[in-house]
Amino acid sequence: MYDEITELADRLDDTAERLAELSIELLQGALADADTSDERSRLERSVTRARRATVKAASILRESTGASEPFDD
Repeated sequence: MYDEITELADRLDDTAERLAELSIELLQGALADADTSDERSRLERSVTRARRATVKAASILRESTGASEPFDD
């Protein structure tokens, strides 16, 4: 059971990393296009919020198994 929880936490870490990359891509795209639209800004904030929630979920799962956190926020 603990192995499965640890595996899920690892998958959440992978997802959080991809969300971070996506957020950076959105910011870089906005800078490159000189895009000042609120839509792109809202999307980037949503992606960042999702990343934080994913990191938190991974942390909660690790706490329940007594494992340490590999991902800092």
